[in-house]
Amino acid sequence: MSPRRRTGHRLTTIHRPGYNLLAASAARGIALNVFRLLPVLVLTSRMLAAQAPEPSTQPPPVRVQPPVTGSVTGHVFLGDSRLPARMALVVLLPVGHTEVHNAKPTASNAQVQTGLDGSYVIPNILPGTYYVVVQKLGYAIPVPISYVDPDDFLSASREVKDALAAALTPVSVAANRTSTADIVLNRGAVISGTIRFDDGAPDTQAVVSLLRKDNSGKWTEFDTQETLFGAGARTDDQGDFRLTGLLSGEYLLRTTLALQGSQIQTPGADATSERDYRWDVYFGDGVRPRDAKSITLKDGEVSNGNNIQIPLAKLHSISGTVLSAETGAPINRADVELHNADDDSTCTVTAIAPATGQFHFPYVAEGEYTLKVRNASDIIPGKADEKPLRTYDDASQPLIVKGEMNGLTIQVKPKPAAVAQP
Repeated sequence: MSPRRRTGHRLTTIHRPGYNLLAASAARGIALNVFRLLPVLVLTSRMLAAQAPEPSTQPPPVRVQPPVTGSVTGHVFLGDSRLPARMALVVLLPVGHTEVHNAKPTASNAQVQTGLDGSYVIPNILPGTYYVVVQKLGYAIPVPISYVDPDDFLSASREVKDALAAALTPVSVAANRTSTADIVLNRGAVISGTIRFDDGAPDTQAVVSLLRKDNSGKWTEFDTQETLFGAGARTDDQGDFRLTGLLSGEYLLRTTLALQGSQIQTPGADATSERDYRWDVYFGDGVRPRDAKSITLKDGEVSNGNNIQIPLAKLHSISGTVLSAETGAPINRADVELHNADDDSTCTVTAIAPATGQFHFPYVAEGEYTLKVRNASDIIPGKADEKPLRTYDDASQPLIVKGEMNGLTIQVKPKPAAVAQP
């Protein structure tokens, strides 16, 4: 068909020689190119389909919204100087907590330090009621330090929680709000003195600790601030010590003669080890609590000159062997204990040497005791983790110590062999 040109209202056909031939040739070329490209297009579409991720069958993840929290801030001052309590430890404890479907407790706990101006900030705290407790060496807190343990507080005893409720004022934390708790610290009472042997030598790096009489009149372990902030309350190079930040009350002062158990490893031989050993000596030249002299403190009182003398002449070595009552042969595993004869309280504990069945107490104060053997058994040498070959009943016998005692024997009876059920 010839091309046409519009002129005015008439359509005029223009006849050009060879036009139809050229048009037909062009049409054939286009068709040929399309035919050649068709396999490429098919292959490309397949590759793109293979690379495309498969549609996920999992539901979209649920975005967990962060909890709505509040904060606690304040300043801590020293009551005796009115200066800021710098670098003091601030502990936040929940007054109560709840659990939802056995989930984690819906309460926060925290530990932060005050700055150089005595200020502190505790952010991101779940709404609730909390105690704010501040600890600084030399200054007292209203409750024993052992009560202020964030890791164990939620499972603390009723006695601990009642003591906190009686001594502390809680602070309420609300969502998106800042609560303020300013605190003044007061100087605690002090016990100081010196630990020496009876030949005059100081007992350096000696462990010094306290027992405190509770409301029921029972002597209980009392953690000092020196134990909290360091490696424990110990004497210096002159044997001097100072225990600070104490509450008012009645105390027993003691030092501990401590030997670290030996550890010996030799190529080609079984490794050997011994338990640590300890023996307590009390202020007032006592070797047991009932013989000790108590120290009574008022708020902020300083009690100096509480010296302990360790009586070397009254400390004696004791050793012996644990034997089978059936065979008379030494057994190779057991705990050996010394208990005070009057109240059955434990003085010290050691273990027998597996190779010989022997036990050894390096030093024991003169007095009356009960020697006890517990957890006795025969084991395969070098295979202590395997089931014992034989087990024995516990045994005990009275013991009066007045000097060195070697070659003691105590017998244990085998337990009846278990009878197999048919």
